[in-house]
Amino acid sequence: MAKGKGIGKCVHCLQEDVELTSDHMFPKAWYPETTAENLEKWQIPACSACNSRYGKIENDLLGRIALTLDAKNPASAGLCEKALRALNPAAGRDEGDAAAREARAKKILAEMFRGEQIKTGNIVPGLGERWGRPLEEQLAIKIPEESFPAMTEKIVRGLAYREDNAFIKPPQKLECFLPEEEGAREVKELLDKQGTVFKREPGLVIRRGKLDGGDVYEITFWGQFKTYATVTNAPT
Repeated sequence: MAKGKGIGKCVHCLQEDVELTSDHMFPKAWYPETTAENLEKWQIPACSACNSRYGKIENDLLGRIALTLDAKNPASAGLCEKALRALNPAAGRDEGDAAAREARAKKILAEMFRGEQIKTGNIVPGLGERWGRPLEEQLAIKIPEESFPAMTEKIVRGLAYREDNAFIKPPQKLECFLPEEEGAREVKELLDKQGTVFKREPGLVIRRGKLDGGDVYEITFWGQFKTYATVTNAPT
């Protein structure tokens, strides 16, 4: 369990007067090996239940997505190897851990898509085939539908807290997106003109810009794929 931060309000669920823990806004395990040792790893206050919930999402998502990243890209250095170790029973600390790793490997393999099972429209932009293999030799890893929105929301809420000392709460509405490049064109143009950049490089870059009635966010992970979010205010 993360070190306690006293009693207060959780950034995620907005419960007040709860015992808080320090939650890494960008998961600690997601920082690549090329991260500078003196880089501050941003932390935010979260209740233990939210911290635990996100920890499970983060571990599962990294174990899947790291296998699709460019292992030669310095921005994701070491993450693929980390994911493979997590699936290797021989790397287990004991018999129980070895069995858990083997079970996880079998689960991911059972959920993979092969060859013509892979639907182009379902591929996350930036995480497609990068090795030049013919379709019949390609494999695709299933990503739980809720994982990207959950991580995007976590980072957006965390940034609002760190930069604005603010909690995103009703009547504000937070929505997350994973659009195709063309679908994000107008947002990119807006952010190019007036976006503010926040970085925990090389793993994370966030751009935030103003929309009528709210903010728009672009989150780039390991320089290889992006998610988006909007935070809108209730009409006055």
